[in-house]
Amino acid sequence: MKRFALVALVAALLFSMVTSASATELKVRGNIDVYGMASANLYDFDSEKGDGDNYATSQRMRAYFDYVASENLKAVLGLEIDNVWGEGTTADWGTDGKGNIEVKHAYLDFTFPDTQINVKAGLQYVALPSVFGNPVFEDDAAALVVSAPVTDMFALAVGYTRGVDGSTTFSGTDGDADDKDMAFIAAPVTLDGFSIAPYFAYAWVGENIDNTAGSWAFDNTNSTPSAPAIYTDPSDGFLEDDATVWVVGANAELTMFDPLTIAADLIYGQMENDDYETKGWYAALAASYKLDMLTATLFTTYFSGADEDGDEDNYLPTLAEGWGLTPYIGGVRAFSTSWDTFSGIDADMNLASWVVGLKLADIQFIDKLSHELTVAYAMGTNDEDALDADDEAYGFDEEDSAWEVYFVNKYMIYENLAAINELGFFAPQFDDREEDNSYFATVGFQYKF
Repeated sequence: MKRFALVALVAALLFSMVTSASATELKVRGNIDVYGMASANLYDFDSEKGDGDNYATSQRMRAYFDYVASENLKAVLGLEIDNVWGEGTTADWGTDGKGNIEVKHAYLDFTFPDTQINVKAGLQYVALPSVFGNPVFEDDAAALVVSAPVTDMFALAVGYTRGVDGSTTFSGTDGDADDKDMAFIAAPVTLDGFSIAPYFAYAWVGENIDNTAGSWAFDNTNSTPSAPAIYTDPSDGFLEDDATVWVVGANAELTMFDPLTIAADLIYGQMENDDYETKGWYAALAASYKLDMLTATLFTTYFSGADEDGDEDNYLPTLAEGWGLTPYIGGVRAFSTSWDTFSGIDADMNLASWVVGLKLADIQFIDKLSHELTVAYAMGTNDEDALDADDEAYGFDEEDSAWEVYFVNKYMIYENLAAINELGFFAPQFDDREEDNSYFATVGFQYKF
């Protein structure tokens, strides 16, 4: 009898585990892009260099797994696989290379019982409100974000994210003040035909953090210093003292005159330590009008730029910028395999420029075939006498400008499968040197599931 009772208990435990596991629903979503690209002078604007013309086939797959226990509880795992055909062992003949799968997201998402307070904790996408991507913070990050509606019209969100933790042994031997953190609060207000989302962000950066991206931009995804020196030595990339960054901004949208809609951003920020200070601002305005066969958007953006004073600047401090308008100006593509700009004047153009442009989207004359055309003109806002961290002139200053034309054709083969063609043209006009125009063209497929 005891043996039977033991067997029954084990069976009951196994059954309960299976029942519990089956109660969690797995949902899969994502996309895969595969395309070939031919280009000329894509990064160097010099047709006489050996690498001026090139062709490559690229692909990216992102898969997100939602482990849903209920409408109030789930866990999310996001994976990414990037390949350039023939590059490395992951995309050569054999395709058996290792270390090619990236963990993009891994976070817990739940709502407290009997409330509307939502918590997301883990590796997730974090973005401050914006029109064209936020230039201060928009990126995947290790973060804790708590949000909740306060009334039908007013909500609140607070978050904390860590960018660098240089000492994880808890022994105190790895150095002090070696962390980079950011906290923010956003308070979106939604009214009938109008919404506004003001926010405030504050970051503290330890003196031993390696900021090789440059002094004003603590985004260490870039590799070249691109702002006036605040280093102990421009070659080592270390801040001499602790630094703080604060930013206040707002994103607004007016829809009461639909089909005319207007969206805007306004941001002001400051970064300082004992040796250097920068105060800068950014503004964006986009007016869209929806017609039967297309949507026309007239847009403009403005970043304040560097001046010739080496101890103080007019840059908007950035932490993990996600701003972009086109493939060359900011790095926005129809395919998902790149966010970085093609332009060799990357940071200078992205974060110290004035841009005006026109975008015609959702152009459709034939069923399943759509088009998108963007024409943009950019000018630098850096002072022509300002010097960067290497005591060199900026690559894009107030005497420089550029034209860009970007055209996208998309044909829907199936509901979730599209054939896409991109055509891009970029014409830089520099005051003190001659550069060749840049071109690129792509053909490929995009499947969203």
